[in-house]
Amino acid sequence: MNQDEVAKALLGMAEALRTQDPPKLKMAIKCARSAVKLDTNDETRARCNLQLGKLLFFYTENFDLARNHLQLAYDKMTQMGDFAARERMHAISMIADLYIHYQNWPARPIKDALKHEILHTRGFQTLTNKLLFQLIEINKIDNDSDGAFDMCHYGIAQSAAANNAKMELYFRITKTLVTYQLMHEEPPNEDVLKIGQLIKALEADPADKAHLEVIKDFFVCTKLAYMFYQGKSRTSRQLLRQIQKQQTSGETTIQGIRWLGEASMTLFACVMNITSALVQSNPGRLEKYFNLVVKHADDAIYKYTRTPQEPGVVRCINMIKMTTLEMMACCNVMACRPEQTLSNVRDMLEMCNRSSGPLLYRFYAPHIQYILGLQCCYFHQYDYAEKHFVSALNFINPDDTMSHNKIAFINLNLAWTYLNQLKMADYYEVAERLTAPKIAGCSQMLKSNVKLLHAYFSYLTNKANECKTLILEVLDDSKAEDFFRLHGLALLLTSLIHAVDDKGVKPTFDWSKKSQDHVVILWSHHLYERIIRAAGADPNGEMVRAVMADQEISRKTLDVQSLLPLVSSMPTVKLLQWFDGDPFKLLPRDDASLLL
Repeated sequence: MNQDEVAKALLGMAEALRTQDPPKLKMAIKCARSAVKLDTNDETRARCNLQLGKLLFFYTENFDLARNHLQLAYDKMTQMGDFAARERMHAISMIADLYIHYQNWPARPIKDALKHEILHTRGFQTLTNKLLFQLIEINKIDNDSDGAFDMCHYGIAQSAAANNAKMELYFRITKTLVTYQLMHEEPPNEDVLKIGQLIKALEADPADKAHLEVIKDFFVCTKLAYMFYQGKSRTSRQLLRQIQKQQTSGETTIQGIRWLGEASMTLFACVMNITSALVQSNPGRLEKYFNLVVKHADDAIYKYTRTPQEPGVVRCINMIKMTTLEMMACCNVMACRPEQTLSNVRDMLEMCNRSSGPLLYRFYAPHIQYILGLQCCYFHQYDYAEKHFVSALNFINPDDTMSHNKIAFINLNLAWTYLNQLKMADYYEVAERLTAPKIAGCSQMLKSNVKLLHAYFSYLTNKANECKTLILEVLDDSKAEDFFRLHGLALLLTSLIHAVDDKGVKPTFDWSKKSQDHVVILWSHHLYERIIRAAGADPNGEMVRAVMADQEISRKTLDVQSLLPLVSSMPTVKLLQWFDGDPFKLLPRDDASLLL
């Protein structure tokens, strides 16, 4: 038996071991690795590297080694011509997935290889479409809008020429996603109309119903994500209800590409509801969906760790859970539950540590620093808060498609921190980064919050007219999209300039009790008490006493002497002093070991 036959036999053994119940993956990888070491011809060596690369890709977290073997296979198969076209496309597809998941290698060689296969390899249209979507995604990561749009247009043209309306829809919707993520603007009306026409045409054929529902999910979710980025809470409600109803069964068989599955779609719908609840300051609804997301996400992660999945599927679930933990942490800060906030932060760090590759940590480290900074503000540890916000700025990847909005958001919080301490020189320096031209590309919600900051600054510097103008703009913005907290804060700030009546304050007064936001509760109740007393309410009457009782609860809850003991004995309290480096070094050995 020559070396080529031995290698093929070893690959056969590797596959048999992989498919055993339970699978013997370590033995399978050893067999494939032994096959690679043999002195074989180029074709056999390429197949051995491909099989070993696939095993490492699906069953290990050794991405560098997986990429090396897949690259060796791809390079050798490129020299073999059309004979190895399908395997070659599979190899470059996995390399692309590794880049999207890991982002630790130069993008240009991968983009060039993908483009070459897309333009020159024929006969495997489903694979070609997959490579197109991967190239579009890599172009998005690379902030290459021209390259992303070019591939969208190519996919649209190819699908239209093949009379494949479903794939044409996918590429057209992907084009709108690129517009949202890279251009931060609405797509042209003609593009949206064309999508609507294609959907209507497909609705005429019952055989396309299942696939069409999935495509609609994709379209609605891209729109919803952008609307929440902009803070369009009220105008998103119809789409939010639609996505809750429009979940197709996970048992439906769909040929070709399918966007998300039943479990992922359920999670996505939940996290959209959580985002809506946070924007509208509805903690009860947020907590309800938070528990659902954690349960479904943990179930999905448990399942996916035991069955081979493309990294994108696991990454999607991880990011949904991380985003949910982040929003719950923000809610806990405002509700003065610091022990729960730190538990949320610990869970986020644990997920980053357990996930394969550094991408999750790289993306969420600025978010974690922001949460810690916010918590330090409630503890009146302003020096720590400033350091956390500065650290968050340092952690932000400037090449991230959302970096402009993130940087402005952290600067906004840093400016508030300086202004609350009347550190005017520091405030002016940060406020210079928040001028209208510099945040022109940011979300409308962020712009409205910057207006509130400037209004407060105008109040402190006795610029009453400028303050009133800005407050009116904030009130209009917040009414349009149901930003209840922003509206309440603007109204309360108004009360510092001129008198407001009980009818104006009552909605904020009522809402604040449901929001669990003790800052707004204390301020609004104090103002409402003053107004009703001035209107002749009995100081010893039931209404005044109830308002005063709620005030007192919030005052005690916000008291630093009440908040600090809640976390003083927690090991995670040391994270409040983590500004860079390894956060796990601040935790006791027993706690840190849980995160390994």
